[in-house]
Amino acid sequence: MITIDFTEISGHILVPVAYGQALIDTGSPGSFAPAPFQFAGREYAPPAAMACFSPERLSELSGIQIDALIGCDILSELTVRFRWHDRKIDIGEDVPDAPSHEHFTPLMGTPVFSVGLGGRDAKALFDTGAHLSYIDPALVAGMKATGNKADFHPMCGPYIAPTYMVSTSLVGFEHDLKYGVLSGTVGQMTAMAMAASGTSAIIGTSLLEHFDCTISWQRGTVSWTPNQG
Repeated sequence: MITIDFTEISGHILVPVAYGQALIDTGSPGSFAPAPFQFAGREYAPPAAMACFSPERLSELSGIQIDALIGCDILSELTVRFRWHDRKIDIGEDVPDAPSHEHFTPLMGTPVFSVGLGGRDAKALFDTGAHLSYIDPALVAGMKATGNKADFHPMCGPYIAPTYMVSTSLVGFEHDLKYGVLSGTVGQMTAMAMAASGTSAIIGTSLLEHFDCTISWQRGTVSWTPNQG
């Protein structure tokens, strides 16, 4: 097992590479970087960009220096455990699943997992490229928005989303998480991803504030451990 430190900036997980820092993004099917880099004891040489996605574009939109992105093409070779409050990522086939784990079928690499949303059994996509989570508007119909949150999508640019607090339960523990609701083009794209995966939400790193997460693409398992956050 290899353990690496990560830096958290605005809810994003950043790990060091030789020429800067790389974003860990379970919501991206591919990786990109301007030059080869070492990660978890291996060298990778992804393309410099992926469609309209590039380190420069992400840095501009996020206001964070992002020099590379590590997506599911690389992560799917590994077993990883995110320990949010320790600011650590454990990597290796000897990283164990938590006692309560489930098998998942990914959507283009992104893990799909079971979760309770507002007292309903549901499925969600786990996207570490985002801090704010997003939910199917039908699940918050009739609820009053608690605020608004500025966010961005690399293809659509910046936007502001109304947010709602929704009870979110995993492995017998329940927390209120903030979810955005999207409209327009980015809303249509999100709805398509949810429909393709049979999910009702895309959940970001805010969930890691309450649960450590182990994902093994090789074993096809995802599990959660309460971290008292």
